[in-house]
Amino acid sequence: MKKIQFVAAGILLTFLQGFSQITVSGRVTTADGKSVDMASVIVTLCNSPHNILNSSLTDYEGNFSISVTADSDSLILTASGMEITTASIKIPNISAHYDIATQQRTTELKEVIVKSKKIYSRGDTINYNVSSFLSQTDQTIGDVLRKMPGITVTDAGQIAYQGKPIKNFYIEGLDLMRSHYGIATNSLDPSNIATVQVLEQHQDIKALKDLRPEEQASINLRLKNGVSGVFNLIAALGGGYGDKCLWNNSAIATYFRRNSQFLITYKGNNTGEDLSQELHSSDNDYYRTNNITSAVMPSAPGIDRRFYFFNRSHNVTFNNVYRVGRSGELGINAAYLNDRDSRQSYSTTSNSLPDGSYNTVNELMNGNTRIQNTYGDLTYMNNSDSIYIREQIKFDFSTTRTDSRITASDDEITQTGKSDTYRLLNRLHITQRNSGRHGFELTSLINLEKRPHSLSVFPNLFPTFLSGNLLYQNVDVRNFSTENSIVLLSALAVGNFTFNPSAILNYNHNSLNSLLSTSIHNDLYLDCLDTGFGIGIAYHTRRLYASLYVPLYFRMFRLNNRSGDDTSTINHLRPQPVLNLSYNLNSSHHFSLKASLSYLTPSIETLYSSYILTSYRQLSAYDVSGLYEGMNQFCSLGYTFRNILSISFAGADVSWSRQSPEVLYGSYYDGITQRTVSRKTSESGDVFSAAVNAGQGFDWHRLKIGVSASYSYYNNPLLVQDEVVCYNGNSLGLNADINLTPFRHFNISYKCGYFQSAAHQQGFSCIPRLYTLTNRATIDFTIPGGIDLIASIYHYYNNFNDGDKSFLLLNAEARYSLRRFSFLLSLDNLLNRRSYLYSTLSALTESKSVYTIRPRSILLKIRFRIL
Repeated sequence: MKKIQFVAAGILLTFLQGFSQITVSGRVTTADGKSVDMASVIVTLCNSPHNILNSSLTDYEGNFSISVTADSDSLILTASGMEITTASIKIPNISAHYDIATQQRTTELKEVIVKSKKIYSRGDTINYNVSSFLSQTDQTIGDVLRKMPGITVTDAGQIAYQGKPIKNFYIEGLDLMRSHYGIATNSLDPSNIATVQVLEQHQDIKALKDLRPEEQASINLRLKNGVSGVFNLIAALGGGYGDKCLWNNSAIATYFRRNSQFLITYKGNNTGEDLSQELHSSDNDYYRTNNITSAVMPSAPGIDRRFYFFNRSHNVTFNNVYRVGRSGELGINAAYLNDRDSRQSYSTTSNSLPDGSYNTVNELMNGNTRIQNTYGDLTYMNNSDSIYIREQIKFDFSTTRTDSRITASDDEITQTGKSDTYRLLNRLHITQRNSGRHGFELTSLINLEKRPHSLSVFPNLFPTFLSGNLLYQNVDVRNFSTENSIVLLSALAVGNFTFNPSAILNYNHNSLNSLLSTSIHNDLYLDCLDTGFGIGIAYHTRRLYASLYVPLYFRMFRLNNRSGDDTSTINHLRPQPVLNLSYNLNSSHHFSLKASLSYLTPSIETLYSSYILTSYRQLSAYDVSGLYEGMNQFCSLGYTFRNILSISFAGADVSWSRQSPEVLYGSYYDGITQRTVSRKTSESGDVFSAAVNAGQGFDWHRLKIGVSASYSYYNNPLLVQDEVVCYNGNSLGLNADINLTPFRHFNISYKCGYFQSAAHQQGFSCIPRLYTLTNRATIDFTIPGGIDLIASIYHYYNNFNDGDKSFLLLNAEARYSLRRFSFLLSLDNLLNRRSYLYSTLSALTESKSVYTIRPRSILLKIRFRIL
């Protein structure tokens, strides 16, 4: 019987090897050695030249890479294009590199009228013709992207494709912006861009192509002919009046070539435009430290930020990239932000207590925040078919100063907050691959961080715990961390199976030092060490990719509380498996499955035992001594659909997670003041969520319809007044986005959002359900004389509001272009609304706020092209 099994296994292995997948790569050049981009390369059988096995387009350097599965000894490799003669070579059925030499030719075409397709695809690349979506009033490429089916863009310039954030943002194949592409989204002139390319399942590391699929899409902007090599400088000057003089100015300089690019911007305004949003980084380089204490400022209301943001902002960015050799890039990115934010509000916050009663706090707030932020990074990257090297050095520095006055429960309170953040980060990534699947991948990250911050409060609201009338809290948090891993790409390959062993070494050192009113202090540090080995098993065919990664960590935590002369240590062996599955049913339908098991790690911000004044009315200290862990289970299922011929896009995601912490954190309320409390627990919390999205484009009057829906249900324990209460809740969100051009000079856009939430504490009746509705409609049309008129209506509804539950705002604009000049006259808040009533419901906390918003204003802005 065993002999039969061995024979069957040998036959099966021989069968799989006979149909094993190979990778054919190479470069297409002309006779004089020049590379040929956008050439079509196909692979066919020798005995059936019309049967195309697979195809690809060459990149900007003429390179191509094609995966083929065929039961044949030899194949035919053919290159063709509009500007070259067709050339074919015969190759063996093995993975190898081949160069194809062709002859350059000129094709004389008869005079024809060409009508570009609105959207078309080539392989995994979807091409949007910008001119088919561009209207006369569009100022940036972000305005055009919002009209493209399947694509969504936030006000900050962050882009998502089929509901998922994009991974990279290229301009002519170069990563000019790195992770700060929101600057380009909100700055680039759309009239210079010919095509927006969505690179689906784009593996940006060439050495990993056909080894590791990529779930996130990337975007590439193709420029119009004549734009490359031309320096552009566009400036704008604006002035106006609201309750004070207004100004809004900017300057944008661009220069794009195949081998070098730069984008330099300056923006400044006091008209409510938030310049900090577009500096957001899409990298996962999150901060390792957080502010423990801070001055309280009014929370943001649920309307567009431009209506309530009383600012004075300046922003300068510098972005430069050079191509080094055939496959290298050197990038320099830097930015500086100077911002001032003034806020005023009156709020009522009610917290549900275990006995069914409420603790209510009324606050009148008036505060100012001044922020300075500087970041910069230097990046070198070499990305070839055999090796990938990326070395990046980043720094961040920011200062925040906050002053505010609060009236709460007849107390007049002043508070001053200060915070500085210093950060230096180095990231190294090396991938080496030989002609087959073998090689290694090395990643290393080093992070240094320091965050000193302080808070002063007058008067003292905690006389029982603290003496003196003026409280001063000083905190210094620091972090040193390094994360390192090495993976063998394919230590063993059997058919379509590959086995990838790995080694991990992560170390994290955190320290916290605090002093409250010269007598209460904390001095502790936390060391975390993760080291171990893992094994990855992957199965890869043309349609299916499945991977299971099982690392086994030796995890050590050591907490040294030097102020209390106490040390605690825990050691564990922890497996943390991760499962990923991706299946392409065909070119239109794609399925994915993810599942993982991980452990919640303690944070130094929840381990100190002496009081810290975390806000003017909150004292925090943690009664649970020593270290602890928790467990997190996660599973998700995703589906995406696209049909380019019908311009249809859709997607759906369902996920479930369970957290089982060993310690619960909560609050103990005593009138206006509250204290942080903690308790060990065996409770767990569950969260279920589902989301769907769909986009449909029509040739009829440039109609685009986008819809999305999300639902979540949670059932969690909550610690209140030293008691564990169980609560559950659910929320539902619906969004729609419609854009229509019924006539040549008439455009309509409409966006709406509906949200509802409910919460219930076990043993008591349900809290009334919260409903909110937002509507935004914009109409722009051209009147005789070439003047564009734009009217925008904003409507907000909140059923928790007292009195009038609806709120309406109205804006109007007039635009006129004359050669290099564009004139914009804007009238904001025509109804001169002065305040907005906003209500929220989060867990068992309900709040209502009356927020001061910007008054009626007028602004004249002149935009002109200097070069």
